[in-house]
Amino acid sequence: MSEHRVEDAVEGSRPARVIRRLAVPILLLWIAVAAVSNIVSPQLEVVGAARSVPLNAADSPSIEAMRHIGQVFDEFDSDSAAMIVLESDRPLGAQAHRYYDTLVERLEQDTTHVEHIQDFWGDPLTAGGSQSKDGKAALVQLYLAGNQGEALANQSVDAVRDIVADMPPPPGLDVYVTGAAPLIADNFEVGSAGTHKVTAITFLVIAVMLLIVYRSVTTTLIMLVTVLIELAAARGVVSTLAHWGVIGLSTYSTNLLTLLAIAAGTDYAIFVVGRYHEARGRGLDRISAYHDMFRGTVHVIVGSGLTIAGAVACLAFTRLPYFQTLGIPAALGVLVTLAAALTLGPAVLLIAGRFGLLEPKRTVRRAGWRRIGTAIVRWPGPILVVSCAIALIGLLALPGYKTSYDARPYLPDYAPAVVGYAAAERHFSEARLNPELLMIESDHDMRNPADMLVLERVAKAVLHTQGISLVQSITRPLGTPISHSSIPFQISAQSASQIMNLSYQQARGEDLLKQANEITNTIDILKQQLALQQASAAATHEQTEAFHDTVTIVEDLRDKIANFDDQFRPIRNYFYWEPHCFDIPMCAALRSVFDSIDGISSLSDQFASITASLDKLDALQPQLLALLPPQIAIQERNRDLTLSNYATTTGTNDQSEEALKNATAMGQAFDEAKNDDSFYLPPEAFDNPDFKRGLKLFLSPDGKAARMIITHEGTPATPEGISHIDAIKNSAFDAIKATPLSDAKIYVAGTASTYKDIQDGAKYDLLIAAMAALALILLIMMFITRSLVAAIVIVGTVALSLGASFGLSVLVWQYIFGIQLYWIVLALAIILLLAVGADYNLLLISRFKEEIGAGLNTGIIRAMAGTGGVVTAAGLVFAATMSSFIFSDLLVLGQIGTTIGLGLLFDTLIVRSFMTPSIAAILGRWFWWPLNVRTRPASGMLRPFGSRNAVRALLSPPTGGAGRRTAPPSGS
Repeated sequence: MSEHRVEDAVEGSRPARVIRRLAVPILLLWIAVAAVSNIVSPQLEVVGAARSVPLNAADSPSIEAMRHIGQVFDEFDSDSAAMIVLESDRPLGAQAHRYYDTLVERLEQDTTHVEHIQDFWGDPLTAGGSQSKDGKAALVQLYLAGNQGEALANQSVDAVRDIVADMPPPPGLDVYVTGAAPLIADNFEVGSAGTHKVTAITFLVIAVMLLIVYRSVTTTLIMLVTVLIELAAARGVVSTLAHWGVIGLSTYSTNLLTLLAIAAGTDYAIFVVGRYHEARGRGLDRISAYHDMFRGTVHVIVGSGLTIAGAVACLAFTRLPYFQTLGIPAALGVLVTLAAALTLGPAVLLIAGRFGLLEPKRTVRRAGWRRIGTAIVRWPGPILVVSCAIALIGLLALPGYKTSYDARPYLPDYAPAVVGYAAAERHFSEARLNPELLMIESDHDMRNPADMLVLERVAKAVLHTQGISLVQSITRPLGTPISHSSIPFQISAQSASQIMNLSYQQARGEDLLKQANEITNTIDILKQQLALQQASAAATHEQTEAFHDTVTIVEDLRDKIANFDDQFRPIRNYFYWEPHCFDIPMCAALRSVFDSIDGISSLSDQFASITASLDKLDALQPQLLALLPPQIAIQERNRDLTLSNYATTTGTNDQSEEALKNATAMGQAFDEAKNDDSFYLPPEAFDNPDFKRGLKLFLSPDGKAARMIITHEGTPATPEGISHIDAIKNSAFDAIKATPLSDAKIYVAGTASTYKDIQDGAKYDLLIAAMAALALILLIMMFITRSLVAAIVIVGTVALSLGASFGLSVLVWQYIFGIQLYWIVLALAIILLLAVGADYNLLLISRFKEEIGAGLNTGIIRAMAGTGGVVTAAGLVFAATMSSFIFSDLLVLGQIGTTIGLGLLFDTLIVRSFMTPSIAAILGRWFWWPLNVRTRPASGMLRPFGSRNAVRALLSPPTGGAGRRTAPPSGS
């Protein structure tokens, strides 16, 4: 308001008069709305936890792929995965296994929250794939009910943690619940838990700044109470709607709604009180100052509120649930705050004014801002160049912007999921806790050697993709090809029987040598026998001749005795006739002599018989002797043949051994090298019990789908990890070309896949929401300013401020603190800065429009002087309010708050203070196109026709009955 009309009375519009009459009921009404809405429904954070929305859209490729994989394998129906980490200070033993088995059994009983348990460690066949190399840690993956970020998923995480907490592990064993879903759950819980702390700090910061601005405890308390009522009403209304399922919420929507309501409510209170104090400083009475305030700020507050609400409501056009749930709740909260600011704020002003509680404590200082305005009018070009140069500081940092999708670095160290990750990373890579699932789905049963070759080809192609460190599949359950599955090994295995027989054959060859030695011994014995036989033959011959001589002597003796017997026969007869001869010793003795003479005859006959036998033996000995030399010759030939056979057999065995050594070495080399160039599973492998167990893990029950577990080399939730997804799909697609699986469908799901969809969705959502917000803001600015160029300048400077402020945030967080901005910061910062960035320009230009009757340059100076202090105070309070997020334990909120705070500071101190007015001064009358405005004061142009006072009186607007007046004309 120009100073030359200070003395005029002011009469307000009908809404202002209605509010004046109903000030107390309006105050009571808003108190009732705040109280009732917070009584009938739980607190916003509680409702947010119960109505939390998923991280990703339900129709995103990763969620559809994950759910389809779970359905095909009849295991799960969500994308929520968690890891239970078992860690010990010594290798896990039987006691840890018993605890693990009991824990798995308990988890399987909770079918409400746990859909499937990937029990690798409980199966000896796959235990190595889920156990660390040092044996001191093991993993078990759970698939939980509800999609990541959803209320059911968060409840499932809490249920699993409760089960683990109810089962104390044995001494020396620690158990953690971590993974993607627990990380998102902790993200929500930490953010919600810190809301009250951040709110308290925010109010403290606002109170300090209001005390500095107004130097009045009473004014500060009244404004804080007003903002608190507005905040309670906004939170209560949104909480009630969310409680009844009308809208959804996320941890960001609850926190940002709270701070937006506080910041917007405080700004509007500053607008109201600042304009009221300005009017009172011009000498207007309390009621006139109230009406002046209402007329001068209501359109600005409406434009600001609609701009913020409309811009954040544009998030409803997005696809990502986090953005969608931010748009409607925040827009509703801002609209409630706007309604309260338009009614409750003036009502409180009137009620407090009756007791003199909101009167200015000091004269508003405008000399400094008047000097700034004067400098801008004199040197708009240089000031604009300097302002743009300052903006370049942030803009030049934008090209180096890097984002992260990993929520872990932004959570406090005490968060359970972060603690679990730290424990797991002592033994595993972070990527092991966030694997990807690749599924190949065909139209036929793949449990055959041919399709196994193709599946191994796919696994091999994916493994050789840059950024992939491990692939587990039916052909490589532990990450390397199944033992003994290479073709060279199987070829070498075909000679296994030969290898087994070789030692037997070599032993038999040694037996031939032994046999030759035995034959040699036999020959020696035969030769000895020949010599003995020759001696025996000679001895027999000699004995035979000796017997012949003996027989001759015996016969001669017999004849002589016979002659004696003939002469003594009569006497002999006496001895035989005498019956008592045996009783007469002499008779018996002589009789014995005659009996001996008879024995000589028998002896002679016997010797004759023996001689005949000896003659036969003597005749046979030469014949027997003649048989031995041929036997010796035969044995010698046998020996030679045996030795020849031994030499041949030994040479053959040596050749076989060398040949088998090469084949065995080749097979062992391929097997030990885990070479995947020549994979093959023979048909008999499908009958192996262990392999059948593996089929259940990696192939669907009908055999038509096979899945693979893929581990990244780095962190999956990064742009680098996300870039692997398309490469994985391309590798798998190329691997099945021109194979029996060429028509198979490929599905990829997991952490990187999820964030790839979020990355793509965020780009689309940001484009849609930003374009819609810009269009909406442009329309609102055109409607309020009635100038296309002014509206474009406002939107353009907001866009420039947005780029510069985000660049400053990149500079602070990424280059100074070394922390990349979380992915959601860019989108939320852009939308919120678009929403709130136009406020102060709008207030400035609206005031400029009021003062334009004094001329363009004078109007700029007066607008700067009139709004400088108020806008600066409001901007600093809003920036401090948003920056209060830095005290949240959730670092993402701190990044969002500081980014918006930097943007508000830049917008308040640079754009509104220098850039916009310098552009207006440069453009002159074209700034208001298509409005036709005077470049100089009307009184100055009509000086030739009368005095200044006469011209001013002529051009002054007509007054109403109560001194009512209108704004000075701005048109032609």
